[in-house]
Amino acid sequence: MSGTTGPVPRIKEAHLAGRWYPADGAQLANEVRTMLARGGPAMPGALALLVPHAAYQYSGPTAATGFAAAGGRFARAIILAPSHFARFRGAALLPMTGYRTPLGVVALDAPAAAALAGSALVRANPAVFVREHALEIQLPWLQALIPECPVLPLLVGDLEPGDAAALAAVLRPLVVPGTLVVVSSDLTHYGRRFDYLPVPPTDATTVAAAVRRLDDAALDRIVARDADGFVAWADETGATICGRNALDVLLRALPATARGTRVAYATSLDATGDYEHTVSYAAVVFTAAAA
Repeated sequence: MSGTTGPVPRIKEAHLAGRWYPADGAQLANEVRTMLARGGPAMPGALALLVPHAAYQYSGPTAATGFAAAGGRFARAIILAPSHFARFRGAALLPMTGYRTPLGVVALDAPAAAALAGSALVRANPAVFVREHALEIQLPWLQALIPECPVLPLLVGDLEPGDAAALAAVLRPLVVPGTLVVVSSDLTHYGRRFDYLPVPPTDATTVAAAVRRLDDAALDRIVARDADGFVAWADETGATICGRNALDVLLRALPATARGTRVAYATSLDATGDYEHTVSYAAVVFTAAAA
């Protein structure tokens, strides 16, 4: 007896489970749902989010506030995440059918990937996803918030002048009601480990105040959807925002009438007390203009 079969599923296996979030599915589901329940009410008309990507013990409550504000009625999610370990120009697609976490397999959105693959700046490149954490860390939130929702994962690499605008133009047709765009980025990385010391690490109060000033300046530009201002400020200060290129693309892809709202902010200093090295986390929700 013969017959036809579809393509063999190719699944990317999680590598953060048991380290950055629980490996047990029931424990992970309970942890994520508990944080989402504490995150606050949904905001009507959500189009996009900025959320952090540290281990859940550090940035989980901040991320949960952003995801809770987005609500759960979406037919597609797009994740724009920075590449921390691989260097390449443009954006990379994951040419697989799914991504497994302890909550199950997330289906990857093949039609959306095909819509972007025509761009010279977008290439299928599974190798750059092997070690990357900034994308995987967002999947359990989406699985809890929007079960069965397909995801388009994109890693954003180096951008030359004009690349952000070109990628935004390719992405813009997908930034419509029913799609949630998630930019995965932490804010200021302070300390010798990150080669960024805008003030000396003399005490927690001094460091926290300096970091807060930097983050407030970044968030003011992000909330205002001021892509040019954000890029110029980041260049001027040398601020260590790992997802700056992904944010640049999002800010240029959003509708001109979209409104940004800052909903949460925290730092690793709050959790650890380590003022010699601290990373900042924020959640921003972009919503469609009211009719």
